[in-house]
Amino acid sequence: MKRFAGLALLCAGLATALLLWGRRGPTPSVLLVTIDTLRADRVGAYGSTAGATPRLDALASAGTLFETALSPVPLTLPAHATLLSGLEPPRHGARDNGLYVVGDDVATLATLLRPRGFATAAFVGAYVLDRRFGLARGFETYDDALDRRAREGSTLEAERRCDLVAAAARSWLARAEGRFAAWVHFYDPHAPYDPPADLAGRYPGPYEAEVAAADRCLGTVVDAARARAGDALVIAVTSDHGEALGEHGERTHGFFVYDATLRVPLVLSGAGVPRGERRAGVARAADLLPTLLARLGEPSPAGLDGADLFSGAPRQEAYAETLYPRSLGFSPLFSLRVGRHKWIRAPRGELYDVERDPGETRNLADDPTLADVRARLDAALDRALAAQRDGAAAADPAVAERLRALGYVAGAPGSEAAAPATDPKDGLHAWRRVEDAVASEARGEMAEAIRSLQAAVAERPDNAALARLLAGALRRSGRALDAADALSTHDVPDPLFWHERALALAAADRVDAALEAEDRALALGPSLPELHNHRGVLLARRGQPAAALAAFDHAIALDPNGARAWANRGNALRELGRVAEARAAYERAAALSPSDPEPLNGLGVLAVLAGDAEAGAAYFERVVAADPEHAEARLNLAIARLTQGRLEAARPLLDEVCRGRQTPVQRRACDLRAGLPPPQ
Repeated sequence: MKRFAGLALLCAGLATALLLWGRRGPTPSVLLVTIDTLRADRVGAYGSTAGATPRLDALASAGTLFETALSPVPLTLPAHATLLSGLEPPRHGARDNGLYVVGDDVATLATLLRPRGFATAAFVGAYVLDRRFGLARGFETYDDALDRRAREGSTLEAERRCDLVAAAARSWLARAEGRFAAWVHFYDPHAPYDPPADLAGRYPGPYEAEVAAADRCLGTVVDAARARAGDALVIAVTSDHGEALGEHGERTHGFFVYDATLRVPLVLSGAGVPRGERRAGVARAADLLPTLLARLGEPSPAGLDGADLFSGAPRQEAYAETLYPRSLGFSPLFSLRVGRHKWIRAPRGELYDVERDPGETRNLADDPTLADVRARLDAALDRALAAQRDGAAAADPAVAERLRALGYVAGAPGSEAAAPATDPKDGLHAWRRVEDAVASEARGEMAEAIRSLQAAVAERPDNAALARLLAGALRRSGRALDAADALSTHDVPDPLFWHERALALAAADRVDAALEAEDRALALGPSLPELHNHRGVLLARRGQPAAALAAFDHAIALDPNGARAWANRGNALRELGRVAEARAAYERAAALSPSDPEPLNGLGVLAVLAGDAEAGAAYFERVVAADPEHAEARLNLAIARLTQGRLEAARPLLDEVCRGRQTPVQRRACDLRAGLPPPQ
């Protein structure tokens, strides 16, 4: 019998060796696709009957679907930081959109795989994932080709459709050599919903049509990756967070931590992934990195919060947070789910039995029989937050403006201890009014947006964040003095607040008062480039070009890629007679932001000053074509026409600019028009 036992052990060892040998081959490549703002229940494989996700459903059938995949935060940047790092937000430090940066010491999928011979590339669809927020490290290609233009009052290009993102990814995949790790991010299902014309109306609503658009783009990228890697490919598709769509009174996401905005799809397919499986238990965003590394045969770093989803028993716990309510002057929220119970720490805490009540409609926090459960979960939350790090960056107004274009509110980052105690549940009505205002402004309905914000301020008159939002809307609609008045009753340590007041006062032509407000902002946020840039603009308006140049240089030192500061630097150098340097500054600005008309306007002025009015007029015509509301370029074009002796061509331009007599540019146009001889 002993001989048979030994033989059995020998045969088992040979079988194992043969199995391992049979699995050897080229190390797989990996394609990670994140579809922003995708609720799990809008995916066919998760039960949707809308038919919007055939390509994702096919991947699920051919691979493994995780039934309860949960995001740690309903916000794009921090959720993606967790997906790529395997760390929960308190440990990677990126806690909110636009206000935090992933630290250089945080290892990610790209920083781990690039040194191991993988070609690495990322293609993102929204400014909120711009390289400045720290996720570009390790990627040889980080395609965030979104215009950084930030001209005040403009609608910023802060996102791009998935067909453009997918095209860039496919082009790279066709050229990539060897193993690759590619991350592709589609932003389309994010509000405001604007689906392609051929999909609009074919689904239950515009959100589902946007999901269908992203799924179609997913298919094209998957096909390109398979054409490049064949069977040696691991595909992962997930989302950063869901969308409330009215549940708990929330229309979009970020304000609460209910499963409507935390539960997402997670599908893996390809090399090393079981086929046709549905896995129960909790799959956390932090688990994705170690799961992918294991499929690639690569080790995971020590100390990750996540673990390989194909090893060990299904997990039962999940952490979540949102600091976003602080942007509106409300309390942050922290949550921990263990087994069937989920605890939300808030000024008025919430406890749910998510097995019996998956919609989280019955708050059990006051149930005396669950007091021990609540206490244990709250203590566990303390432990989860004990190791939190500060990844906060100063709140740049230019970033805040781009976030506004995406529908987000931005405020200065702060600590939990400093946060106000107002429960987001109590601020929901005001938040709904803010959402209404964002949607109205996106449709160009400024009057309606202002009415919504005025109602929110009337509801919460002590909330400085709401006052700042109202002031910004008033300023963008041309009501500068009303904007300044909206901020006059508050005195808060927020650089964005004082910068907004400076912008409003400057628009009202109260330059000295605007400088005082900007100096207050700079005292609170000295590292913010946009504050220095605007201070330079104000100094230039006071006729101090040398002091203005110093301010612009300071802004550029803080942000060398700030196109607006480079263009303004050109203006100051031109005023100082340093023409060659001015031209170089304008050209640098134009290279950084090709669609920004400001450097073209400056180059046109240089041409006119050099005696080439025709070349100058050509520049000004390009500016006016790109931005018909650019009053200064229209005035400059009129001056170029006058220089050419084309009085009748200049007259209508001056008429257009002169209307209103509200700004220095308009007043100068009126003066020029008044000096013209009467029409013949």
